[in-house]
Amino acid sequence: MKITIDKEIQDRLATFSEAKLVLDFDHSLSQENVGTDCCGVTRYRLVAVDKVPAAFDEQIPSNVGPIYYQSWGNMYLDQNMYIRPAVGRLIQLTSDSGQIEANMEIVDYR
Repeated sequence: MKITIDKEIQDRLATFSEAKLVLDFDHSLSQENVGTDCCGVTRYRLVAVDKVPAAFDEQIPSNVGPIYYQSWGNMYLDQNMYIRPAVGRLIQLTSDSGQIEANMEIVDYR
């Protein structure tokens, strides 16, 4: 499994050079009270953190370094994924199979 990040997004992530990146898809890193659907995935976000919480037990290699995620979510991910610009400041997560998430945020929790 891998994620290739578009050059424009790489440039935006350059400000997070000392941070770890986490793919959060169930609000594990949020204080928000968010209802979940049947599968627990409510919104994908790319989150910059100083320390990776223990719940994020797996890594996906990317062209900006490892991206941590929770292994129970493997079924929602594909082998070849891409992070690209979307509308405004949002990004999108796609794969060889199609779109995974159209409107992801980049969040700084450091």
